[in-house]
Amino acid sequence: MLDLKLNHVFFESERVKDNNLNYSFHTELDHVIETTDVLLTDPIPEDERTKAYYEKYQINLSKLKKAKESILVNPCPPFCRNEEIHEAVIESKYFVGYRFKQNLVYVQQAIILKCLNYNLNDIK
Repeated sequence: MLDLKLNHVFFESERVKDNNLNYSFHTELDHVIETTDVLLTDPIPEDERTKAYYEKYQINLSKLKKAKESILVNPCPPFCRNEEIHEAVIESKYFVGYRFKQNLVYVQQAIILKCLNYNLNDIK
């Protein structure tokens, strides 16, 4: 309904479905990060926390140098410093995780109202 484009990046074993208009699966982060507006992360299962994972997928400042200047990094809680996201990113201007989470319920409510065809301008 909102026509969002989701780029899912991880090991091939984590592909959840075939690519379509709004979902694309990738195994390489570097070329996807260049066009990303909001970068979301999920907690990493313990068995995936390998050297290969950290080298390829951990979000760090070096990877963000390839991103748009306006990229926002929003890890999904619970997140752990230096696992899916390097602590330097958490301290950077790109990190909006705490602010996003404070307003998440309002965003979710607005999406539900939009899906129900409510006119958001009439709600006070």
